[in-house]
Amino acid sequence: MENVNGVGKYLLFLSCGRKFAVAFQDIKSIIVAGGLYKIPEFPYYFAGACTTDGKTVPVIDSRLRFGFPEGEITDRSCIIIAYAHGENGGQFEVGILTDTISIMTDVPDGDIQPCAPLSKEAYTRYLKGVFIRDGEPCYIVSPDLMINDGDRKSAEEVYG
Repeated sequence: MENVNGVGKYLLFLSCGRKFAVAFQDIKSIIVAGGLYKIPEFPYYFAGACTTDGKTVPVIDSRLRFGFPEGEITDRSCIIIAYAHGENGGQFEVGILTDTISIMTDVPDGDIQPCAPLSKEAYTRYLKGVFIRDGEPCYIVSPDLMINDGDRKSAEEVYG
């Protein structure tokens, strides 16, 4: 579902106590964060992989990707199965491990501001923008930006 009348739908989630959001149009499904298995030589920011709809899907640990300390998977942890795009225009699925899912919310396009790039090391490089929700910043995650170019190419070859 695209933005309607200048309003986008976003799923809010928490990672290390901070609010993040994924555009509804980028989400395929949400699953309970059980059954993850480690894959040898996966990049540090991947929690491993899961199986959904008969497919193996690589799962990014949002805490590790954003430079936060590793956390435990609890009964509130979820994996957002999202669509990412490869260099050749192909689409593949990637999971985003979250501490918890919050709510689905509508956000007017005018409320979204660009993220201030502080440095190449800041987690803002994985984000499309920021809006304020309940007096706190909520950062919009881009599944495409969360995967670095080398890993994207590999994922596209394997999973695309």
